[in-house]
Amino acid sequence: MATPRRGGFRSDRRRFAEVLTPAFARDLRGTLMQVQWAASAAIVLTLLAAVLVAGLRVQP
Repeated sequence: MATPRRGGFRSDRRRFAEVLTPAFARDLRGTLMQVQWAASAAIVLTLLAAVLVAGLRVQP
């Protein structure tokens, strides 16, 4: 079985660098921020609902 030459994977890295343009990185960062905000909001709403339900179930 032939082994790859030293540095044989540089072309893959170069192709990845061509895809990761500044505009693409900016769009990706914006998308990740939206996902982070949506996840945070979902967690906060879930916790508030749990507190509300727990408060309603308290017997006097």
